[in-house]
Amino acid sequence: MKLRKYLTVGLLSAAFIGSTLIVAPTTQAAATSCFGSAKSYTKPTGARWYPTSGRLTTTSNCADINIKTNQSAYVEVCFYPTSGGSTCNSYKSAPAGQWTVVATGVKDGTQFQFYFASDAYNSGVWAG
Repeated sequence: MKLRKYLTVGLLSAAFIGSTLIVAPTTQAAATSCFGSAKSYTKPTGARWYPTSGRLTTTSNCADINIKTNQSAYVEVCFYPTSGGSTCNSYKSAPAGQWTVVATGVKDGTQFQFYFASDAYNSGVWAG
């Protein structure tokens, strides 16, 4: 009876470890796909919005909106639903040179703009 119990526990442990190993590459591939589709941006001095005219649109590549600034900044995302109006989330600190999630769980095809706390020049890449 003890042998059967140990075999069951061993098989369940192996199944759990095996499923973890299978999930990890999938998550990594999704992140690579998201950041691999990143687009560059340049926000000129005197502007707080990017883009300064028009809107960006999320894709199926990312579940979140991410930004990697070349100059540290505080940035938020403002959304424009098809029903009209707009709504903005709170500012996030985006340190230079590292990816920052600015909005999570965003639907594909959502229109948005970045709004920076400063009107200083800023550039980098975004993925969403």
